[in-house]
Amino acid sequence: MNDEGDRVETTGAFTQARWASGQWQREHAQTLEEWRRSDASLTVPHITTLCRAVNNTARQLSSSPQALGAKLPPTRNCCDDLYFQDYDEAAAYMVQHLTDRYGRVTQVLERLFAAGHLPLRLRQMSVLEVGAGPAPSLYAARDFYADLAVWAKSSGHKVSFLPVTNMHALDRGEAWGRLLHSLSEHLIALRSELPSSSGVFPFRVEYSNLIGFSVIREHVKAIDFATEVISAEFDRAGDPIAHGTARRFAEEDGVGRPSAYDLVFASNLLTTDSSVNEFQTELLQLASGLTPGGLLVVIGAAAGNKYARIWSALRTLMRGTKLTEIKGFGEPIAANVNSEWAKVIRRQRQDILEELRGIDALPSEVAGLQETDGFPTFRALVWKNQQPAKKRPRRRASFTE
Repeated sequence: MNDEGDRVETTGAFTQARWASGQWQREHAQTLEEWRRSDASLTVPHITTLCRAVNNTARQLSSSPQALGAKLPPTRNCCDDLYFQDYDEAAAYMVQHLTDRYGRVTQVLERLFAAGHLPLRLRQMSVLEVGAGPAPSLYAARDFYADLAVWAKSSGHKVSFLPVTNMHALDRGEAWGRLLHSLSEHLIALRSELPSSSGVFPFRVEYSNLIGFSVIREHVKAIDFATEVISAEFDRAGDPIAHGTARRFAEEDGVGRPSAYDLVFASNLLTTDSSVNEFQTELLQLASGLTPGGLLVVIGAAAGNKYARIWSALRTLMRGTKLTEIKGFGEPIAANVNSEWAKVIRRQRQDILEELRGIDALPSEVAGLQETDGFPTFRALVWKNQQPAKKRPRRRASFTE
């Protein structure tokens, strides 16, 4: 898939053709759905290992079972008031929310494939998640694309596209960086024997502040920094070069922060009546930070008049952008409808609850939580950058944006 975001490259023994990606996705959506319910898919191994990694990470990072249990009530009911400065708070939030929200994002990705809108890429595949703490969208995107690649290969589709190559988290909480690192390490260990589970994992928080955030500005800052490093290296070698030459080298070598993302997720970011207005500038910047064919996916709660107002305000804001809203996401979505999937997630939560209950470390507010607790419905709105790619001069093959 190229950066224009609208074609899949297929190869045959003697020819090479380029087909429309959206058409290919729609034609094979039913086959993929059936395959993902089979034992050949990595769907169940992915969620099972994620659940184990979540609980292992919580046990490792929390200062004590009592401290972890004490943080459960506020991370259920008062999330807007939390800053996630300590690991007990972050671990408690992760235990309760990560796997459920991973499931929600996975459902959205499946719908996007069925509708023919999932970005597929040949050069790089970049994903950004904004304000979701334990990065459920990053892990879900990584796993969905890995499973998609296994299906395409095992089903004989001669289609070339990348797994996720860049995944970046934006979050203010100081505890999230170490938590993501630990969680990804546990996942790598647990998945070491899975076949073809390709794609990178998040190991840190790339950006720490949404206020004033701009994808292209961060890219330019990274280029500026790389330029200074290259200039200093040549100076130390006694062979100074012009600033413009150093900058050209930096651009050709590439930097870790792309100039645009293929998928941008804003998960559980907009939670108050004022949030759309508060982050108006930043939301518009996120909308402008997409590759051609790239998607902005906003996920949040479905119930209540407050959220109806939030979604309405967001739609009004997005009408002023060049993005196109994707149809088919207007109604609330039931989360984790796959019974086997839901059972694994509930078991993950219950394992921790039983451990804490067994040592009297569960506060009274959550002492009655059970494995059968349901999953709330959610909403997802999706906008696509359908503007054509800008023509640009050919660059060295090593260049990445």
